[in-house]
Amino acid sequence: MNISLKNHLRVAVIGAGVRGTSLARKVISSEFSAEVVAVAEPDEEKRQCFAEEFNIPDNATFTSWEELSNRFDKCDAAIIATLDNQHTGPALACLNRGWNILIEKPLADRFDDCLQIDKAQEVKHVVVAVCHTLRFMYGFRKVKQFLDKGTIGQLIHIEHFEAIGNFRFVHNYVRGRWAKENNNTFLLLHKCCHDIDYINWLIKEPCKRVSSFGSLQYFKQSNAPVGSTSRCADNCMVIDTCPYSALRIYVESSLEEWPAKEICKVHTREAHKKAVKNGPYGLCAWRAKNDVVDHQVVMMEFEGGTTATCTLSGYSATNGRRIRLQGTHGEMVFDEALGTITIKRFSERESEIIRIAATTLYHPEDKVIVDDWISSILVSTPVAVDTKEAVRTHAVVFAAEISRREKRTVEMEELLGKIDR
Repeated sequence: MNISLKNHLRVAVIGAGVRGTSLARKVISSEFSAEVVAVAEPDEEKRQCFAEEFNIPDNATFTSWEELSNRFDKCDAAIIATLDNQHTGPALACLNRGWNILIEKPLADRFDDCLQIDKAQEVKHVVVAVCHTLRFMYGFRKVKQFLDKGTIGQLIHIEHFEAIGNFRFVHNYVRGRWAKENNNTFLLLHKCCHDIDYINWLIKEPCKRVSSFGSLQYFKQSNAPVGSTSRCADNCMVIDTCPYSALRIYVESSLEEWPAKEICKVHTREAHKKAVKNGPYGLCAWRAKNDVVDHQVVMMEFEGGTTATCTLSGYSATNGRRIRLQGTHGEMVFDEALGTITIKRFSERESEIIRIAATTLYHPEDKVIVDDWISSILVSTPVAVDTKEAVRTHAVVFAAEISRREKRTVEMEELLGKIDR
């Protein structure tokens, strides 16, 4: 280990968006000694705001990860918070420099690239941690604790549901930045690699085989209402009854609250009208040329016979995950939106209900994730999700997408057989 790392960590941030900024804030507020010393971000406004907040000098601000990795020396570690399909390049460059990495999920958008990053980590012997947030979120950790205590006996089946609220789905995955696979990645990897990682963490035994079904079924031009137009502001005949009217969602609502606040930087009615008229958020929800699935189900069978399903859907009336665990002695249900864990033991009449306090903070678990990573670097504690664990659970996601596209059951050995053992 570099002598400078014994007491203090110098961190560069690649990607100064919401996630990169949040993780950087946790670095400087960590219980360990650490600082943010550099940033790479192509967007000038984001780069400048980040540099100002973290007091980064001009000679440590870069427009690309290539510039940072080639020219910057005063660094021990990096946070990679770029888009999903932009992780491999900076990850390998940082590993080549011998820097420790905290990388946003997914590890990479191709399974072979995940294996390449894992191999590079082995060679460099540095810490690479992957941000699988469900492992750190309070309610999900409580479920894991109850399960491990044997509260419901031997685990038989898990039913997991990633409920994407219908308005959130249209905003993010029909009109928004993640609507087209080529601009980011396939939706299951982007939205549910957390969920499938969590299922695999609960079950522990290896996943043996996977099947998956899903498609883009509703939000496409063939389902556009009669009288609708390519843009909501183009004299659409159904604008008064359409639940996804861009004028109502982005102009006639509170302009500085989600989702309206995300469509432009100036929050006046005129600015929002202009964004609806000219930008992607003004497109008809059935004519936006989006191509990611709007629903998908994944079925998994594990060694020992335990089974699990993971379903994502853009047709939920609420946001939040729901997970049902069925065991030989009882059943446990965690509803993230309601903030409750309900345990029904078969030997008892009444259910036990545990309340999970709601939080208004943005990803409060980020503090635990960052501290876990820094601790692994400075004092050699085990990292919660390293590259090998990420590869193990990512493999299930990639297998599911192969199954969906090729309409067949995928044996996990098909992917895991690529790993040098």
